[in-house]
Amino acid sequence: MNDTGGIERLRNIYSELKGAEKRVGEYILKNPEDIIHSSITELAENCKCGDATVSRLSKKLGFKGYQDLKIRIASEIVKPIVNIHEEIKENDDSLVLMQKIFNSTISSLNETLRINDSKELDKAIGYIHNSKRIAFFGMGGSAAIALDAYHKFMRTGKYCIFHDDSHFQAMVSSMYDENDCIIAISNTGSNKELVENLKIGKEKGVKIISVTSNYKSPISKVSDVVLVSYGKENLSRSEAMESRISALSLIDCMFVGTCLKDKDNYYKVLGEIRDAIAIKRY
Repeated sequence: MNDTGGIERLRNIYSELKGAEKRVGEYILKNPEDIIHSSITELAENCKCGDATVSRLSKKLGFKGYQDLKIRIASEIVKPIVNIHEEIKENDDSLVLMQKIFNSTISSLNETLRINDSKELDKAIGYIHNSKRIAFFGMGGSAAIALDAYHKFMRTGKYCIFHDDSHFQAMVSSMYDENDCIIAISNTGSNKELVENLKIGKEKGVKIISVTSNYKSPISKVSDVVLVSYGKENLSRSEAMESRISALSLIDCMFVGTCLKDKDNYYKVLGEIRDAIAIKRY
């Protein structure tokens, strides 16, 4: 236990804490930066408990006292040593569960930002802007992301369609040409039918933009632009859970970039859409 950080130790026993100790534990987990600047009395007041409760919790965590706990947490804040991909445990409290999942997702978003070249994004935006028609392809769980992208890009005024059926995808790919583009979503990038459908479009000169978690996957070989949605897998959740959020963020980047290319038209179409759906609401 001596090698583990104060925050990790607290997470490990948080579900076992009761009453005032749990209030102190919750406050520390939610406000670790504040702890390094707070005295034991200030922390106790914030948690509506006595100094003895804070001291007792510090010792329960394996520290000599509150000051020792503060020093350890300060080192974690300044130079993070907490594993942001911590495994979720069966007895994790809901607060700890939220923190582990959110921290891991934030890390995946940061990694997605780091590994993607802005030039590739610019290229994708250029292809979309210059296209007459845009098709959104996705299968299985990726279909929901493709549908979300279709829902967004309708607001650009471009002719957009969405298909998650292999036969429809093949038909669309065969009818599109060099003036059109297909945005394909595939977490693994290895769906054989999807890749085959993209090849049909590729042979017709269609621009292919793929969003995948694996830049070395088969879909990358038939794509003009590859954007990588990073996600880390562990025992509790698949990488698709995190890469889904990363993929949605990359789609948002393409969407906003496309809108900025033709702002006047975007605002015009957006106004028309809002007027059309206004009658659907009370």
